[in-house]
Amino acid sequence: MTDSKTNIQPEPLSKAFFKDYFMLSKVRLSTSVVGTTLIAYYLGVHMNHLPMNWLKLFGLTLGGMLVVAASNGFNQVYEKDSDKLMSRTQNRPVADGRMSVNDALVFSAVCAVLGLLVLAMLVNGRAAFLSLVSLFIYTLAYTPLKKKSPIAVFVGAIPGALPPAIGWVAAVGNIDIIAMVLFLIQFFWQFPHFWAIAWMLEDDYRKAGYTLLPNYEGRTKRNAIQIVMYTVMLVLVSMYPISMDFGSLTSLFVILPAGLYMLYRAYLLHKDLEVKNARALMFASLIYMPAVLLSYLL
Repeated sequence: MTDSKTNIQPEPLSKAFFKDYFMLSKVRLSTSVVGTTLIAYYLGVHMNHLPMNWLKLFGLTLGGMLVVAASNGFNQVYEKDSDKLMSRTQNRPVADGRMSVNDALVFSAVCAVLGLLVLAMLVNGRAAFLSLVSLFIYTLAYTPLKKKSPIAVFVGAIPGALPPAIGWVAAVGNIDIIAMVLFLIQFFWQFPHFWAIAWMLEDDYRKAGYTLLPNYEGRTKRNAIQIVMYTVMLVLVSMYPISMDFGSLTSLFVILPAGLYMLYRAYLLHKDLEVKNARALMFASLIYMPAVLLSYLL
């Protein structure tokens, strides 16, 4: 039986109306993504002895939030039927019927265009281009692949890894070797982070036909060992910038403890395969990335 509270579109400009658009945009996730971009921007400014450009910083924040909101909106339109099947997503506005597909598409398209224009005009063309690439891959490649193959996680790691590169390029204006290294760090970070979430939500994902762990087996030792392996690679890649004089040996006093803690959490997950350890690994990963980026300032 359909809940009587569902499928009722809220009054325009009401609190519920704005709440649904915040939910469509995933504002908290967008803030987290843009936060990583801003840290990388500050790294670029600080390490290249550049003046802080507050207009550019504003453009990077606003443009980034709008592009990420667009990605999330398009994703929810595409996955509306699958979202209805999962406990954690069935209350999303498009899945629940409180927002029409047309309204969600228009909102997302406007956010995408405005966000890219803001980035191009207030930041620089390369940052806007990388944001466009991220939007296209997330919307047109990662989202459709999620039901077809676990390879979707690898594809999704590309747009997920672009924010720190975008932040660096916003500061220095070029897609240089440091931008690529920052991309690689965030790229490898995606796997223990997202697989920990997929481990936690495996049962819910199965309801909608998603298989987002490394293979179709579910919560197994083989999947857990891959999480351990990618965590090791993450720590190694995070240390690589020290050899480039990006950061210093002091940075290792942050990177090594943070990395060893993540590795410990991944090991415990492999040891007992329990959801509680996947949750602990996920929280550890949330601390890891900003801590490592900021450590390069030491």
